[in-house]
Amino acid sequence: MRIKIIIFCLIVCLLTGCTSVVKVARYIHDSDKLDNYIYDEATVVNKYIEKIVEAFNTNDRELLASLFPEHARSKIDNFDEQIDRIIRENETWPSSIIRYKLNEDNNYQSRADRGKIYKEVYANTTIEFADPKEGEVHRPSLMIAMVIVPVDDFHENNVGISILAMGYEGFNKENVDKEKDGYDIYAFGR
Repeated sequence: MRIKIIIFCLIVCLLTGCTSVVKVARYIHDSDKLDNYIYDEATVVNKYIEKIVEAFNTNDRELLASLFPEHARSKIDNFDEQIDRIIRENETWPSSIIRYKLNEDNNYQSRADRGKIYKEVYANTTIEFADPKEGEVHRPSLMIAMVIVPVDDFHENNVGISILAMGYEGFNKENVDKEKDGYDIYAFGR
């Protein structure tokens, strides 16, 4: 009898368009993916992290530069020199990337006005390296913090990384984006 009542309630909810039951069921099912961070934003961040790792593995300056939108490239001081510096630093690493992970302190922000949407995703990741011969971690991990704009209906050519900060172990995040214009590259102490 109890099962028939539950089934009846579910059918009534589905027929009347009650979406809250479906949302609750999805939330319970995906609760391991939700940690104050939307799953879609994490997917976007993972794509950028994978492209950064690919650029590091192949020393591909153009791939790394292409992750920044045209608008950000024009706003970042010495953009080409900053990208070249990151690639030069990468070339000196006598090791290979063994793992990278999205850290816990990630977040997102969005706004909408008159049908236009803007989103920023704040992401932190750690890349660990290993000696190719020994397979063990032998140097400090590379910490990367970035702001990614996956949607910007207000400005053309503004989808991509707007701020990229990287350094070994911990680095001082206070030096990032001193101009406060929302665009910067801060790598290895500047």
